[in-house]
Amino acid sequence: MATVHPASDVEFDLMPIDLDAQKAPGEDQADVATALGKRSKIRLGAPRCTDWLAELAGQGALPADVERKAREGYAFRRVRPSLTLLPDRGCVFLSAELSIELAAEPDGTGDHDNGRGAGRPLAYDVLPHEVLYQVSEKDTTRTAYETGGGVGVGPAKLLAKVTRETMIERDGVRYLRERYGYGINFGEVGWRMQAGGALPVAGDVTDLEFMAQVPAHCTLTGRFRIVAEIAIQTSIDRWLTRVFGPARDGDLLDVVYPLDAS
Repeated sequence: MATVHPASDVEFDLMPIDLDAQKAPGEDQADVATALGKRSKIRLGAPRCTDWLAELAGQGALPADVERKAREGYAFRRVRPSLTLLPDRGCVFLSAELSIELAAEPDGTGDHDNGRGAGRPLAYDVLPHEVLYQVSEKDTTRTAYETGGGVGVGPAKLLAKVTRETMIERDGVRYLRERYGYGINFGEVGWRMQAGGALPVAGDVTDLEFMAQVPAHCTLTGRFRIVAEIAIQTSIDRWLTRVFGPARDGDLLDVVYPLDAS
């Protein structure tokens, strides 16, 4: 379990809460603690990894570019992260970002030692691409009672403020980007999650996945990093946490997992 640190009060500065991360065996967890003892938790479990080529072949639906890369020796992995966000009573996760830096290492069966190198793994696809929530006027002026779940006045006002500041407009309609993925054709993938819409930034996050293109004769690993923003309901707790909280100096979690198909 990661070392527990007090969280910074984003109701005043809206900056990510960053904590030192320490890798521990088994479940990886960071506790975001307030001055008065509230503890919101972020947990990472071992990602679920499968052979995406075998899945596509079984469905009889192999895209032409994937088939071409497979003939060149590339492997393809389907990776589904295991992420859980557990806000304490009186706290709300406003946003969270999970990023994964991909790396490949020779597995000893190829000719990488002859000067060719292992090559770079790349994200072939990242899902979901985007989840939009159509914003109404009520969403930008909601009260504590309208948010439900015991959110409280401070976080409710902040949710409304964040919704107003992060809205986008398409064809005259305003939307909140609740979730969106990034990193296709790059070596780092990730997702940003925003509160204020239909999907709470809380509980098990089960809809994230990406497909990675892996060089021949290589194993795949991913460096998982998380940052987040929270709001604190109690005024005195917000003030104490803001005044006496530590300086930000890292990610909430920074963990490396193997990503080879099981």
